[in-house]
Amino acid sequence: MDWSGEWWVLILGPGLVILVVGILYFKRSRAFRFRSAAAQLGFIALEGRNPITDEEKRRFGLLSRSGGKITNLFGDRIDSPSKLILDFAATMGSPPLECNQTVAAFRVSSDAIPDFQIIPVSMFGRIAPDAGRQAIPFESYPDFRARFRVYGENEAAIRSFLSSGLLNHLASSEAGSDCVIEKAGRWFIFYRHNVVIPPDKLFDSWQQLQSLASPLLAAR
Repeated sequence: MDWSGEWWVLILGPGLVILVVGILYFKRSRAFRFRSAAAQLGFIALEGRNPITDEEKRRFGLLSRSGGKITNLFGDRIDSPSKLILDFAATMGSPPLECNQTVAAFRVSSDAIPDFQIIPVSMFGRIAPDAGRQAIPFESYPDFRARFRVYGENEAAIRSFLSSGLLNHLASSEAGSDCVIEKAGRWFIFYRHNVVIPPDKLFDSWQQLQSLASPLLAAR
């Protein structure tokens, strides 16, 4: 092929421009910046993996939502990760609206922890529990009750798990003031409804959520 002429520039030039623009756009995209931020936490991309099973997703209030989609999934290790950070988009409410949030997930070490949801009072009207569900009352803990409602099927087990120390920790935690906490299967998840954490805030936000989660993960 004769490359001595200028005709090949006219053919390849636009393609090269598109390639360069595409690379620059990707480096500015959330996926690229999120990957860099997650790497600072020691997290690895889990592309094509499903550490939270479909059965476990169906037991979560958030992850079971219609049209739910996980993106930007990272873990502390490839095989059997114990910590996850991810973006989750889902359809919620009536009329249905797409909500996007960044989720922190922690694997539990005990099978004895019951499934439950802790929802900030400030979230009602935006992430209201399913119709007909009654909150588990915690009348003896007014500071906690003023900030949160607890939902779950096994009230006795939930009360046994949520000790006075945990309730006081949650009631006094600034990080948890607007954070939804869910336990289902092998996982705890923590997220702020319809709040996507910017990559440059990911490190600090993760540290806050890990501090909020630690007493729950350590409890038996």
